[in-house]
Amino acid sequence: MPRNKVKLALIENESDRKVSYKKREKGFFKKAHELRTLCDAEIAAVIDSPYNNEPTELPTLEKSKNMVTREEFTKKRIE
Repeated sequence: MPRNKVKLALIENESDRKVSYKKREKGFFKKAHELRTLCDAEIAAVIDSPYNNEPTELPTLEKSKNMVTREEFTKKRIE
């Protein structure tokens, strides 16, 4: 069963708009992560939001998991 077409219009209720934004932002980052995994590509996303004044970064554990030395990177690319 196909989904109904979504009408694109400003959500008048501020709290509903913020909830919708947060859900879509989460989905966007999930898709960016999937693209990075599937295509082995470096991904960067810049989102200017009225709800967040601070930039969003990965937690330290996530950052360190993705960090590699030059030698490890070269070895991985050769494989």
